[in-house]
Amino acid sequence: MSALSSQLRGQRGALLVKVLFGLVLAGALGCVLWVVILPGWVVSTIRTRTGFGASVEHLSVNPFTAKVTITGLVLKNPAGWPQEEFVSLREFRAEGDLFSLLGNRLVADEVVVDVAQVTIVRNQHGDLNAAVFKAGMNREDKTGAVGPKIAGPQRAFLIKHLVLRFDRMVFADYSSGQLRLKEYNLNISRDMRDVDSVAKIVSPFTGSALGMVTGLLGGRFPTGGDFLNDLKGGLQDAGKKTGEKLKGLLDSLDKMKP
Repeated sequence: MSALSSQLRGQRGALLVKVLFGLVLAGALGCVLWVVILPGWVVSTIRTRTGFGASVEHLSVNPFTAKVTITGLVLKNPAGWPQEEFVSLREFRAEGDLFSLLGNRLVADEVVVDVAQVTIVRNQHGDLNAAVFKAGMNREDKTGAVGPKIAGPQRAFLIKHLVLRFDRMVFADYSSGQLRLKEYNLNISRDMRDVDSVAKIVSPFTGSALGMVTGLLGGRFPTGGDFLNDLKGGLQDAGKKTGEKLKGLLDSLDKMKP
């Protein structure tokens, strides 16, 4: 009997090893497929929903640690637009607090945003590429599924460590039939702590580029000479809500030229 018991224990042990090996192999295969398939799926979804061309060198999402990494992301305007360039992102990396996703405030331990260039284009019909892209991502697909909302942050958030690099911004306006071009060599490189408002995110920007960046984050874009006054009022309200002192920033807005 002892020999038979030993044999059965040995068989059970061998079976357990095979099961564990199979689970490990399946997990490894799943990780590989996730890494390989996810970038292509994201690029395909962007093209299908918006018509914008997209490519990415590397994209990874770890749902267990709430970590996202994107490198070499390029977005291009749809066919027929007067310019092809839209977004060139060198790196985006976010390491969040997984449990904060369930609460009322999103918390990220670290966020790195490294932008080479953003080109905002207004075409001959007066449409802005950023607005068209946003509308496409929010539009329902053929199955009835709704895309992720691309809008200004409305939910409370806290970024404990934000690294922001932004080289260049271009505004190309073809709506009048003749190109009007504004270029901003921002050369921003900032290391910020405890960022909890849009006002803090846009604080490194100055001049007219500030209005464009605020428009991108909040869904508003410069459409006339009065937008700077509206922007100033919005920043004042944001300062009251977050307790920030934006006196220096508001003074700079008074000197801005449309």
